[in-house]
Amino acid sequence: MSEQSSKPVLVPSPAGEGRELVARLRELGHEVDHAPFVELRMNRDSDAKHAVAALMEGRFTQLVLEGPRAVDLVLSYADLQDARDTGGNPSDGESDPASEDPDAPGRPVLALPRGTEITAIGEDTAAALAEVGLEPTRTVPALDAGAGLEVPAASREGEELLLITSATAPASLTGQLQQAGYAVTRVTGYRPVPVGLDPQVVRDLRLAGYSSVALPGTFLADLAGHLGIHRDIRVVTLHAGATKAAEARSLVVHGQATEPTGAALAEAIDRAVAGS
Repeated sequence: MSEQSSKPVLVPSPAGEGRELVARLRELGHEVDHAPFVELRMNRDSDAKHAVAALMEGRFTQLVLEGPRAVDLVLSYADLQDARDTGGNPSDGESDPASEDPDAPGRPVLALPRGTEITAIGEDTAAALAEVGLEPTRTVPALDAGAGLEVPAASREGEELLLITSATAPASLTGQLQQAGYAVTRVTGYRPVPVGLDPQVVRDLRLAGYSSVALPGTFLADLAGHLGIHRDIRVVTLHAGATKAAEARSLVVHGQATEPTGAALAEAIDRAVAGS
């Protein structure tokens, strides 16, 4: 093993994401430093609240969720409805399910109306759904700005669909779903906000303290380009959109996953580090 390949891999995914990537990297024998570049802040507004209320009332037959924070948003407002239904005392809507004890008394199990089909965008979303007792109807790859969303056509013209995404999701996503026959209600469930990085992480990026840095999305790739990454660090991306964003910031990309999954990204990192 070379000196460079013995160094840790930097995973800058937000907290709660990148779990399969981290697990597979460790299976392959890599040390991992999970140091998020961004915080995902939930977007609490009347549009989100009303959309989730309509979901719980059975208005939508299709639910499309991008990311664990989208699951948190549904759970947050579903908590309020469950508390009203059981005669409890609802909160003001500002509690954050991600920071609560899942075993705490009174925490409801998320149950959607019968017949609701759930599309999870990305493996992390599917894992977050499993944690609240839901199994998605389908799990599709993480969004790539250059690719469409893989969902079946509507069973009838105008079928109601609720889409909860990040603020960075492609604007074209709504049009793609409309072309598939859906009447789309789109909610921006959360937005990424850059966080202050540990100075040691910044130093290690600039002084070749990592063997590789994983870039699982376009926003993270764009941020990474501002940090000054040493040329000996292998830069590896999840998909073509992230590669394009990294190269637009003058980063040299040493590898791209063969498919947009955490396991494939880990294996691409392993190959890139082995060839360094």
